Amino acid sequence: MRNYPSVKVTGRDISFIDGVFCKLPKEYLKDSNKGLLKNFFKPIIENSSSDDIIYGIDPLGFSYIIIDFLCYVGVVTDKKHRGKYNNLSKKYPKNKFDLEFMKKQIQFEYDLLNFKHYVPIEIVTQNFHEMRGLNSKISGNIDKIMGIEDEAEWDDKFEQQSETVKKIYVGSRLLKFILDNFKFYIPDFFENLNMKYERSFVAHRSVSKIVKIYRNDFKTGRADIEFKGSSGGRINGDKEYFEILVKILIENALKYSEFPKRIGPKVIISETTNEISIQVHSYGRAIPDTEKPYLFSKGFRASINKQSQEGTGMGLYNAKQIAKHFGAAIEFSNQDVTKNDEVEIAWNIFTLKLNKLNKTKSS
Repeated sequence: MRNYPSVKVTGRDISFIDGVFCKLPKEYLKDSNKGLLKNFFKPIIENSSSDDIIYGIDPLGFSYIIIDFLCYVGVVTDKKHRGKYNNLSKKYPKNKFDLEFMKKQIQFEYDLLNFKHYVPIEIVTQNFHEMRGLNSKISGNIDKIMGIEDEAEWDDKFEQQSETVKKIYVGSRLLKFILDNFKFYIPDFFENLNMKYERSFVAHRSVSKIVKIYRNDFKTGRADIEFKGSSGGRINGDKEYFEILVKILIENALKYSEFPKRIGPKVIISETTNEISIQVHSYGRAIPDTEKPYLFSKGFRASINKQSQEGTGMGLYNAKQIAKHFGAAIEFSNQDVTKNDEVEIAWNIFTLKLNKLNKTKSS
């Protein structure tokens, strides 16, 4: 199954396939349309190439986007034909997408199917382990330079360092996050993840650390992340994976921030008797209601992020898988700020809820 509805040539005939993120409109399955659609799509697919992404309108009024053998159908993107666009977008709201967004999606899926960026696995594995080992030594030595002997000292000790030492620390941590991402592409990695539940840690310290890392990263014009609230509660499991989870949510907020230098993301932590709540807010274009069910799906990128070249659509999927190992849930909501026909601005909010421990061994 492809990410979006598609059509392929099967011998002398063609066949239509449902998509993961939206379904094939029923008009494509009507017997009365079979001949018309076959005569239209078969020559288009057989004469397409891998050099260009071609876009057009099919006989049913839907958009098709094609590159080589991969052809998306049944989506609504063409605002030029205003009458048909309005009718189809009302009938199939989940199939309405921005054209440039769909072009990026088909290129991404085509590259995956063709192993366009393939590198022999033995080379990747060897270099991966070497980089992890080297970065681990760098991280251990920078902790010694900062004089950190206990995790409880981290906040104060970090703020006492020179900008150069801060940058070295931040660089080593960001590199570690990048290297950790490779693990998540191993088949069945999350199913086989062995979380060490005998360990526990203070969630607030880890959240504060990730916020400070991104406040001090190397990007020009970076956003100032606001961090509010407090919690002394502990949770069980591996602190390393919890920090990756928080890192994904903050990175996601940075990507979706419309005016990051003026209105940066907000991170709010709070607790009740039994629960710790971490909210990550980003101010920007509201994620459409039709896309909300797919936010945590593998490979999905929201259309409001279409201008960004960053990301693979795997971040929120990975976050959800890690959260499961902490017995946690991630919820999404948004608070409208402005709403009109052209653009809807809102606070997009991801909330992580975790069970708090009463007493356990610390790490």
